[in-house]
Amino acid sequence: MTKSNRTLNRIILLVLGLVAVIVGLAIGAGVLPAVRDALQPYLTFPRSVQVPAASLWIVAAACAVVIVLSLVWVFTRGGGGTSVAVRERNGEDAVTINVALVRDVVDHELSGVRDVVGAKVDTYLVKRQRAARIRVAVRRGGDAVTVLEAVDRALAVLDRTLGRQIPVLVHLTGGTRAALAKPTRVH
Repeated sequence: MTKSNRTLNRIILLVLGLVAVIVGLAIGAGVLPAVRDALQPYLTFPRSVQVPAASLWIVAAACAVVIVLSLVWVFTRGGGGTSVAVRERNGEDAVTINVALVRDVVDHELSGVRDVVGAKVDTYLVKRQRAARIRVAVRRGGDAVTVLEAVDRALAVLDRTLGRQIPVLVHLTGGTRAALAKPTRVH
């Protein structure tokens, strides 16, 4: 439910990091004799470089463009995550319900379900409407149908608690936490 692709973000960060390391080594080799001596077996740097002034302006402009694009990229990411689950306004009065209430209701309702390892609730602004994402970790070998029925019951309680329905995305997960969870003991 975010606006950006996580893999694309990681690739961009990797490329920018590698470029920064290479530029740093090149600048360090040109300025610091110790860096130049350490890189001497691998690379040969000229003792002096003659760069035309026009090229420096082109490099400076390219750096400025990269900085501006990076700032635009950083400030437009985020996906609209919010801590407010419901906000109702009536004239001058306003009622705000925090995501913690939604989290508590869902956790309370799912606490007795044997196949549920845990649940996480996040709220987002999607097209100016608040929506919730509930990620439920299901125990390995657990019954997904039973878990979904328990989540439906939890959502019904949540709707009664809030006094209205909110859009909800339910995501059942397995994975490391579910695989490493202690098995339920029957007494």
